[in-house]
Amino acid sequence: MTPTSSQDKISMTAMTAANSTASFSGSNDQGFQLGHNAGYVYNTINVAQATLPSTATHNYDFGVRLCDASQIDENHFIGRDCELEQLQTWLTPSPGRQNIVALYGMGGMGKTQLGIHMIRRSGSRYSSVYWLNAKDENTLKAGLAALAMEVTEISASPALTDVHEEERLVQQARQWLSQQGNDKWLIVYDNYDNPRLPGIDSATGYDIRTYFPSRAQGSILITTRSPRLTFAKQLRITKLQDIDQSLAILATPSGRKVDGDNSAERLARRLDGLPLALATAGAYISQSADSFDEYFELYDHSWNDLSEHSSELVDYEERTLYSTWNVSYQHVKKQDPAAAELLKLMAYLDNQDLWYELFNKDVSNAPEWWIELQKSRARFNGAISILHNYSLLEVSIGKYSLHTCEHDWTLEYLNREFDNEGYRMAIRCIAANVNRISEAEYWIKNRRVLPHARRFEHNRVKAAIDWNVIAPGDLHMLAYLYMQNDMSAETEKMYRRALDGYEKAWGPDHTSTLATVNNLGNLYAGQGKLVEAEEMYQRALDG
Repeated sequence: MTPTSSQDKISMTAMTAANSTASFSGSNDQGFQLGHNAGYVYNTINVAQATLPSTATHNYDFGVRLCDASQIDENHFIGRDCELEQLQTWLTPSPGRQNIVALYGMGGMGKTQLGIHMIRRSGSRYSSVYWLNAKDENTLKAGLAALAMEVTEISASPALTDVHEEERLVQQARQWLSQQGNDKWLIVYDNYDNPRLPGIDSATGYDIRTYFPSRAQGSILITTRSPRLTFAKQLRITKLQDIDQSLAILATPSGRKVDGDNSAERLARRLDGLPLALATAGAYISQSADSFDEYFELYDHSWNDLSEHSSELVDYEERTLYSTWNVSYQHVKKQDPAAAELLKLMAYLDNQDLWYELFNKDVSNAPEWWIELQKSRARFNGAISILHNYSLLEVSIGKYSLHTCEHDWTLEYLNREFDNEGYRMAIRCIAANVNRISEAEYWIKNRRVLPHARRFEHNRVKAAIDWNVIAPGDLHMLAYLYMQNDMSAETEKMYRRALDGYEKAWGPDHTSTLATVNNLGNLYAGQGKLVEAEEMYQRALDG
């Protein structure tokens, strides 16, 4: 086939083994639309007689096939220049060598869009470019079967249900990609988010390497949430660091001016450089009269209501900001229910600095999953590893973290039915990590714990917590933490709660009760409330 420009229309007539014909037409940049959808391929094929025609060995130029890849206007793509340059370098066609690159990161970072942008910019370097949806094994097989029918110039059956026929087509596709001299193609395996590989034991996943060509040639790009595809060069895609790029994503779908708009910048910073969150906000605003400030308030105070009335984005296939992490969460839940419960618990803690010792505490009446995680540090790390495998958790030296928007999702979606046990355990973990003055580096450690205690200031958490079910000792330690950080109002509230708890549990003259009374006296004295201080001191003295 003679290559044509992207503006030219091209057509082809294919002869099947039964001497029937099928005609295809389309533009070179979109490819021939063979119509595979949901695991089915259309038109008729006699697979037993379908072989690679002799002429196919000389025709490897089939242009760019983006098929059903989610796409946006090229002018709407923002940033990622460094990542784009790295992809182009690593995926440069190299005769005699195979390039394999895994583009990975959490859901919503724009991995698919970056891959499409790279192809639009550099697709002419390849003899053929094929985009395959690898979200599950059946979908990938359907895509490979369609590829085989295109390159062998045969047509397909209305409903290809015979697994043996489909398997033959899959193997034909691999053979074509392995032919000597056919080494300048690029295959994209998109959405390979549930791998089953050594060290990743997924009951529902699969090993994508079984669908690579048998000859080590050509270029392969995999978009995935997993950082564990060590057989490939790995390029991690993270949140946008440049606030101007975040503002540009807000401006494009919303059609609003953002330059010099403090409310737009406030919203962009709240969404923390997550392209899907920014695009969702822009799309919502474009369909309403709401301002950036009004969307900010909806996001902060009516998350679930907003999620129910936000439309899917054309450029993010079958996913919204409010559902993009659900698929990964369900995979985690099947592999390790304790890891899934741990992620839910993190909703009641701060998202930026989590560590093993924060969780390694005894909890009264703890659920079975917590007891399971406390068996050993190795068992706990195994749960963390599974969350990391699906980019639900970032891991660095000495700590773990969640993206701000994902953290919102853990509270508003995973805990949409408020979990009394969850916040009770979170408070216990925080209180047990508060250090006294006599302990080494107590100040550094307490400053690290403080952001987690401040999570209880979140509107939804604050309104739902029943402090009467919290152990008085934990309340006392929270009050001490607040006092060390000069938070007088919070300190008084917590000491008062602790005092009520001790009085109910141990009586007015117990040493724990009187110690809390004395601490309240110290607090009032420091505030210059001498009458209140004298009252507390006298009560402690009498006791």
